[in-house]
Amino acid sequence: MVYLINGVKSGIPGLDKLFKSNEFPKGRQILLMGPPGSGKTVFGIQFLINGAIHSEEPGIFITFDDLPRHIREDMKSFGWNLKQLEVDFDPPLLTMVDGFSARVGLTTDEQYTIRANLDSLLMVLTEILEETGATRVCIDSLSTLSTIIKDPVQVRKEILTMGAILGEQGCTTLLTAEHGEWGVEEYSSQGIIRLSYDELPSGEFRRAILIQKMRGCEHEFGWREFRLTKDGIKIFPDRTVGRGHLK
Repeated sequence: MVYLINGVKSGIPGLDKLFKSNEFPKGRQILLMGPPGSGKTVFGIQFLINGAIHSEEPGIFITFDDLPRHIREDMKSFGWNLKQLEVDFDPPLLTMVDGFSARVGLTTDEQYTIRANLDSLLMVLTEILEETGATRVCIDSLSTLSTIIKDPVQVRKEILTMGAILGEQGCTTLLTAEHGEWGVEEYSSQGIIRLSYDELPSGEFRRAILIQKMRGCEHEFGWREFRLTKDGIKIFPDRTVGRGHLK
């Protein structure tokens, strides 16, 4: 199997070891799926801030599901100062985009705000890309757009368009979703990563990650354990999780 030569360091401990190239695929649009509480937002933020801090790769985080100030506060529990990356660098190493306030009818003082539709999203993305040269993008979440767009054919077209535009700019893009809302986004993305959690017989819960597909990239296949630590997500590539491994 052919695997990608070009890659980036994800900054998420253990993740890159799941790829034969020992790097996270670069310039791809990847769907990050999982139920509420599985760690999708933390995963996306961690990917962005590690690119910003360790590789000086500017990132964009677009939130449709919560206020940017709530996300900034929540991420402090991991020791991540998002505001510092937003204001202490020129151009900023992180740009937050508020897609939540307009959707629920709130006012906002955020510099960038959009409505929950792809036209507005693409316009703001293009503007920020030109200003910052961002190479990492996280859109949280794609599920929210299902309340706006009802036609699966149109959804697939728009996702493909967005992927083409961001890919042309060299961006590695994470799209979070709870599950396949329309049954087309999984086919429209070049990769799928699933996050989940399982209940053990003891009553404890174990988190798990699966690289379901990644076009053009050889990777491990099967659920692997990960933990949500005080420093963020940590993946254990050698710890297989499945029905035969619940102990």
